[in-house]
Amino acid sequence: MLALYCYHSLFLLFDLLLLRFIWRSSYTPFLHFCLIVEQGFLAAPLSALVISKLLEGTADRNLALHGLAWHGSFFLITSAFLMYRQRRANGIPRRVLPSLVLVIGCLYFALAVDALFIEPTSLVIRETTITTSKITKPMTIVFCTDLQTDRVGDYERWTLQKIKEQNADLILFGGDYIQQKNNDEGKENKLLEEWNLLFKEVDLQAPLGIFAVQGNQEYFLPWKEALPWKAMFEGTAITPKETTTSGQIDEIRVTYLSVLNSQKARSYPDKQRGDQFRIIVGHMPIFAMADQEADLLLAGHTHGGQVQLPYYGPLITNSGDLPRRWASGMTHLPNGATLIVSHGSGLQRYPAPRIRFFCRPDFWVIRLVPETRITNEKNGESGFRSKNARLIGNIFCFACPHMHILPVLPTCYTDWSFDGVVACRSCQKTEPIL
Repeated sequence: MLALYCYHSLFLLFDLLLLRFIWRSSYTPFLHFCLIVEQGFLAAPLSALVISKLLEGTADRNLALHGLAWHGSFFLITSAFLMYRQRRANGIPRRVLPSLVLVIGCLYFALAVDALFIEPTSLVIRETTITTSKITKPMTIVFCTDLQTDRVGDYERWTLQKIKEQNADLILFGGDYIQQKNNDEGKENKLLEEWNLLFKEVDLQAPLGIFAVQGNQEYFLPWKEALPWKAMFEGTAITPKETTTSGQIDEIRVTYLSVLNSQKARSYPDKQRGDQFRIIVGHMPIFAMADQEADLLLAGHTHGGQVQLPYYGPLITNSGDLPRRWASGMTHLPNGATLIVSHGSGLQRYPAPRIRFFCRPDFWVIRLVPETRITNEKNGESGFRSKNARLIGNIFCFACPHMHILPVLPTCYTDWSFDGVVACRSCQKTEPIL
């Protein structure tokens, strides 16, 4: 914080002095352009890195980002007004350049506000439905990962309350719960205590259990032997999983991967699985690159890149050779499994800047829906349909998760589409019908 206050105070003074120089100098477009680039986009972030290094011992990229965002936009907008006034004073009628600089400055400021303040806490609850013949009753699973914070506060409390409101049968956490700069042992111990108090306060409950795997932020901490990360779950309904194990949960099998195993592209079979629906949950998604004998793979770690570009995806995945399109959201893998990589509900604190852009934080609500076999009495053909589809008159109807009933298919099974998807006309939800 000392570096932040010192930096902004000193650089604001430099901004004002340089703007005064521009106002008093004779008008030259090239001079304005050079000063805008130098002050707003080069000097601001570089000075932030130097000041943070001198005062706190480490170069702070977050401070550099603040310098780039605030001083860059401030200098652009102010320079536009000075350029306009200078042009008018010198009798230059064209105002294209000042207007362009002003528009760029305003857009730059808006993007900075969105990336720094709006998106990082704009939590999205993503929902999907998976229909399978391997279960006989529906099940709701919540998957949340990368809560990753250096201060447990209102946002973290609100996130856990939203998870609780889903009334899930099973809750899975994907690792990375804290992140503290410089691995300050005292602050990290305090964070664990704060998480423990918050978990107890919110009192998460799920009929089939709550399980948490370890993240790389917990595994690579130097004090993990002195104070195990599992201490944050003591006295709660959450069961931590540190090693690779598999277990039976009602009708499904769940495999929990250790951090080291989740970052290896190798298969993890479950000899006791049989023909049951199987979930593999690990912190890093690299394990999904191997041909896993599972139906659903859950991972985090990538944060969705935190910064995404339209039609390109995450700029950074930090997941080795993992395909970029796999590093964010839901992917149907070639072997028929479904991979879900959450953006995480928190964000990277160090060394990456604390921003999100086109990549809002999230957690997932996954509904497993059973199938039953039906037979066409007319021609003997058979197929599967969801249990929440029913026959009304001569029309099959499908109930979306919000219980809006809508017609799907006629009783003629020759037109039945096994890969069909229907959009609910009431809530605009898109759900698989088979």
